[in-house]
Amino acid sequence: MKKTREHKAAAKIKITKKFGTANWLTISRLLLMIPFIVIMCVVFALITKNGSFFGYLVENGKINFYGSENKVALSALYWINIVIFVAAMITDWADGFIARKTKTVTAFGKVFDPIADKIATNLMLMFLAIYNFTYLPIVILFIVRDILVDGCRVFATKKNIEIKANWWGKIKTIIVTLAIVVIAVSAPWLSKVFIETPTDQSPRYENYLIYVNIPLILGLVIAWVSGIIYMKKYLKGITEDLEEKHKKLIAENKAIEESKNQAKTNKNDDSEVVKSKELEIIKTNELELEKEEQLTPDSENKVLENNSSSVNLNESIFEENPDFFD
Repeated sequence: MKKTREHKAAAKIKITKKFGTANWLTISRLLLMIPFIVIMCVVFALITKNGSFFGYLVENGKINFYGSENKVALSALYWINIVIFVAAMITDWADGFIARKTKTVTAFGKVFDPIADKIATNLMLMFLAIYNFTYLPIVILFIVRDILVDGCRVFATKKNIEIKANWWGKIKTIIVTLAIVVIAVSAPWLSKVFIETPTDQSPRYENYLIYVNIPLILGLVIAWVSGIIYMKKYLKGITEDLEEKHKKLIAENKAIEESKNQAKTNKNDDSEVVKSKELEIIKTNELELEKEEQLTPDSENKVLENNSSSVNLNESIFEENPDFFD
């Protein structure tokens, strides 16, 4: 029953070569990442201009932040990039909605839609790490996971192997997106970057940051679970494809060997036929020679009688007509 439903759903999906609105939204999401990257580089330059990475340091009970002298610029650039990220997520939802509504799938969308999603998500995580709103190891693990999954997907695509998205992947996308929104909104308040003068009563930032990142850590665990499921399916499909090709190659080699053996057999049969015919001809010739050489006594007597009769005939003719031979 499950397979029947999947086949019916697949039959309803139209594969089209038209570019379509959904693909333009995917391109717009990729283009939005250009100003995002530029702003991220500017932020990194402002934070590190004093020769230190952005962060916090507790000294004498007070929180001192690197790069805090540029708090206005950092605040403005931060929220601009948040708006860009939200716009990118809206385009992601919109192109998926349009594709489902029109039931159309394009080769471009199948490849670049997940790529655009991963670029936007990982850039946002890197941006939050620059502000010290999340942990760098978490960002690295997300990037490594995406590289492994996409590497398997690209290799499988070359083998014409397609794996549909599972529920783990969809849950991961929802949780990670919500986690990024939670961190983006709450971490600035916790870090006190945008407060003019941190006070002695400011909460210890490092104690609260872990709680803010719990949804993202949960999303990371689910991301690796879904990634392992994807990779197992891709590797299984790739292995099955290689086994089929190996079997096909063995069958082709076997067919070639059989054809060679058949050709040799036919050649041997032809040579034996020729030899047998030659032997028959030789035997026939020998028999004819034997017949010519071996005459029977009756035949010899007949020859002698014929010769004597011819002599007698000549003598009688000579006696009757002596002048005939003159």
